[in-house]
Amino acid sequence: MKSNPTVVIGAGPYGLSVAAHLQAAGVPVQVLGKPLEFWKGMPQGMYLKSPWTASSLSDPSKSRSLDRYCETLEQPPQEPIPLPYFLDYGRWFAQHAVPPIDPTYVRGLTREGDGYSLELADGRIMRAGRVVVAVGISNFAHTPDFARDLPVEYASHTQACQDLSSFKGKRVGVIGTGQSALEWAAMLHEGGADVELIVRGPVHWVSRKLYSGPAKRIFYPPTDVGPPGINWIIAFPLLLRWFPYRYRRSMHVRAVRPAGAKWLRPRVEGQLPITDNTPVRNARVRDDRLILELEDGTTRELDHLILGTGYRPNLDKIPFLHASVRRAIATSHGFPVLNKWFESSLPGLHFVGGVAGYSFGPLCNFVAGAKVAARQVARRTRQAG
Repeated sequence: MKSNPTVVIGAGPYGLSVAAHLQAAGVPVQVLGKPLEFWKGMPQGMYLKSPWTASSLSDPSKSRSLDRYCETLEQPPQEPIPLPYFLDYGRWFAQHAVPPIDPTYVRGLTREGDGYSLELADGRIMRAGRVVVAVGISNFAHTPDFARDLPVEYASHTQACQDLSSFKGKRVGVIGTGQSALEWAAMLHEGGADVELIVRGPVHWVSRKLYSGPAKRIFYPPTDVGPPGINWIIAFPLLLRWFPYRYRRSMHVRAVRPAGAKWLRPRVEGQLPITDNTPVRNARVRDDRLILELEDGTTRELDHLILGTGYRPNLDKIPFLHASVRRAIATSHGFPVLNKWFESSLPGLHFVGGVAGYSFGPLCNFVAGAKVAARQVARRTRQAG
């Protein structure tokens, strides 16, 4: 490997896909991070919300898709996709499409000459001619104001809750109306917890009324993000980036509206109490119990509160960016402004995944968006030589 390779920070679906495209293009590449670490931290009883057609990692030959993996197992596709199945697929993809991964965290990233210097957690210093930041979403977990000062013993985000068996027999509140909140509520209930779902608005469920027969290919692209009418625009992020921000933002809101998958609905509705259209006013700990005060004047006494409140990408929440690097990156609404190569205003510094959403839209929040990001980064790297 040459002395200044392209370094990919992160080994989730985006990092692995970018690395696969770079390796296929003959670009010296080093991946840093623990493969699929965020996904491995999820409860084992979880299923993916994304459909089969939108859940493959990307390699340029398309020889490492979910369909090909399924063929190697000589088994029919599993949908919804169980988490362990996806993790096994990710390991298979990394083994066959990606160069050896260095499972070391990055502590600092600074500009050095025409390239970059990376300080690693084990004390090593690595030089890079080009850097791709593919850190996923774990840094961007959103905690609502009422819960920010609560001790971790009484409140935690869904990403911190892997072993749900510890909540058996306990009174647990779940906040949120997205897939994670709804699925965590279902798993907690099925695991013997006394669960109540508390949401500030209505609960929505994904309904694909035209999702069968020949109409499916007309109304729903394989990426399957967003409702009919805008989903085909969202499926082409290089086109979407030319829309004015107000239109991109409007499409983003419609496309990622919190909602549960159709297959999850029977596990929630009629199975556990749901208090909807009722925001939380305040939360405090009293006598070893968590007291929630709701806007309707009622209270709840809980053993624990789980926040299924999603993620809000923001460049300032990426901890390893040196202040000088951060200041040099042009931003808007907390996101880096990227060119068509997913490259920031600092030459050779790319951002993929959710933090690229300002420029390329909501597809960046889903595995399906890894293909175009990986392809564009590889093309830019080849051009630069």
